[in-house]
Amino acid sequence: MARLSISFDRLSTREKVLVGTMFSLLVGSVVILVALWLGSSVSDLEESISEDRDALRTIYANSGSFLEQREHSERLRRVAEQSADVNLKLAVNEIAKRISFEARNRRGEIEGQKKLADVMQFDQTQETYISKKKKRAKDKKVSDVGYYRRDQPITLSDVVTFDAIYELMEKIEAANEMLFVTNIELTRDFQDGRVARKNAQIVVSTFYYKAAGAEE
Repeated sequence: MARLSISFDRLSTREKVLVGTMFSLLVGSVVILVALWLGSSVSDLEESISEDRDALRTIYANSGSFLEQREHSERLRRVAEQSADVNLKLAVNEIAKRISFEARNRRGEIEGQKKLADVMQFDQTQETYISKKKKRAKDKKVSDVGYYRRDQPITLSDVVTFDAIYELMEKIEAANEMLFVTNIELTRDFQDGRVARKNAQIVVSTFYYKAAGAEE
């Protein structure tokens, strides 16, 4: 530092002014660059804060809807968990026992009353996993936790009045269990349009949730 002072003292007045001016310009340039950098950083920070504030406002505005949907999803899951043990054959058969219709012979003549349960043939129950499959780790079994649909195909072995079929559908929809008529295939009788021909097909389904504790 002393050497720089001695060297500076040896300079002429003109040289001292020139060196001082250059030094001032250098310091000024550094100050300006620092100010520009700080200004840019502050501007970026303000922009980031503004974006975060907008994001928080959006999240807050949608939080009510999200919580409502989550509550609905959890409520549906609780109901679906209770449906895991529903026996579709027994449930539908109990409903069909309470429904009567006019039985007819081959000539279409009325032969009295029959219970709808007496003409029902229950085919093999089918189950479908409807939750999204998760990727499994190596050497690990895929978890079967999730939502399932259980289908019970039913065949009506005799001609049945449409009124009886409609009543069955209404009682199924109104049942305490989570039951649904998901498919129906029938043909109207040509001679009597009030009845469906033999071998009408009905599928009754339920949806249930298999929880982790229920895994086998």
